[in-house]
Amino acid sequence: MDNQQNYSGMKISKLSISNFRCIKDQTFNSKEFSIFIGDNATGKTSIIEAVNYALSPYFLSGRIKHTDFYAGSDDPIAIKIEFDENFTASLPDGYITQKIECNGVYLEIKKRDKAAAGKAFSDIVVLTHYVIPNRPKDNDKGWEIQRKSGTKFQFDERLLALSQVELEKFPKSFYFGKNRERQLQRGFNSSISSVFDDFNWRFSKGIRDEKVAEGEENFFAKKSIFEKEIISKIDEASLKKSFEALNNKLKNFEVENIDLSFIDGNAPFDHAFLSQKLEKLDLPVTTLGSGVEMIISLLFLETLASLSKENIIVLIDEPELHLHPHLQEKLVQYLIEFSKANQVFISTHSPYFFKNCLKNSQIELLITKNTDAGIAVENTGSQFGLFPWSPSWGEINYSAYDLPTIEFHNELYGYIQEEQKKYTIDQVETYFVGKSITKSKKWTEIKNGQAQQPQDATLMTFVRNSIHHPENTSNGGYTPQELKSSIDEMIKLVKNP
Repeated sequence: MDNQQNYSGMKISKLSISNFRCIKDQTFNSKEFSIFIGDNATGKTSIIEAVNYALSPYFLSGRIKHTDFYAGSDDPIAIKIEFDENFTASLPDGYITQKIECNGVYLEIKKRDKAAAGKAFSDIVVLTHYVIPNRPKDNDKGWEIQRKSGTKFQFDERLLALSQVELEKFPKSFYFGKNRERQLQRGFNSSISSVFDDFNWRFSKGIRDEKVAEGEENFFAKKSIFEKEIISKIDEASLKKSFEALNNKLKNFEVENIDLSFIDGNAPFDHAFLSQKLEKLDLPVTTLGSGVEMIISLLFLETLASLSKENIIVLIDEPELHLHPHLQEKLVQYLIEFSKANQVFISTHSPYFFKNCLKNSQIELLITKNTDAGIAVENTGSQFGLFPWSPSWGEINYSAYDLPTIEFHNELYGYIQEEQKKYTIDQVETYFVGKSITKSKKWTEIKNGQAQQPQDATLMTFVRNSIHHPENTSNGGYTPQELKSSIDEMIKLVKNP
């Protein structure tokens, strides 16, 4: 079954990034589950954070540093996201709103030339951040549509500002950076803050609409009883005396009495936290380890999104952090299933997150590289093809991390034998020599426990024999550089047989 048919939400289909940190100019496609792999300092985290910035409706200028600009230049940062479906922006038009179909988000960040007028302290940047209508501009002033009255409603990037416009069908994004502990704590733009703010709004509305039957107590009466019960567990007389003294002093300042509250009746979730309820103890999940904390947060968000029918985009930087291999395996299987309804972007160094993903049509495996022309992002489908089953796990490790593995060496050697129909070692050695490869090594075979006369061998066969016969210790083994050189020679032969 094609997993593409299972996906039910709107997703990012294309991402373009210019002049952001180590990325000069890159455009690439994404799928339901996009996995970025590559060596250190190749832009994986920057890509994840670029998506987070572009989708964030919160104030961004204070979070941008001068080091976020490519090579310290004055060239503006530009991040553009395109979706595979339209969403709707409602723009104010007098006493009514106009519905505008959009399919993207654009964020441009420029360095400020001078301080804002009348301000001693200014943000170092100026932002242009708006949703993109699904058609080109109508003129140099922006877009226009016809009102029912026959007049024209004109609008531009300012009216489409992401921080101000009301959106329908637009996905919510949640970013899990390397500081996992922030996700389940109240704070700016943390995952749990977004959820609890929504809960506070729903609670406040519920209290306003509450209808209390005759003889029953409303919420605030119950709250007062609960708070008195808390106070009763301590030295109530001492507490009472303290507040009486305080209020007597406040009378001189014409201030009404002050009392002690434990629950904010307008925002009761402000001090809420996820916990494991043990006997006489609420154990915060923040004490369970940052890896487990991220999993709990992610599962919590997915549960809420599924119940509310909302579409979310999850961004995770190195999900393998603080998770042992067994949990990594479980998490990647969960994310594959999760991405059938909600889009996922991750950056990773862990093979557990991509070794079983290579043939899954809902997954886009992207490799980040540091090239002579700068950071490059490559779709695996566009660069691999050594084998009919490409890309293989060994092939990806070699390309993404410059990591030569014995698995990749075995694949290459076996594939050459099969393709050239050289089924014995002597036959494949003759083929190698015919390709101007010298027999630069000596291999001593062991038969019946006795060492035989050393024979000349190519580096590829020497490494192959060492891998297949670890019990034979008479040849000294091979170095990591020899493994790499052997792989490089065989890659050339596979490409040009």
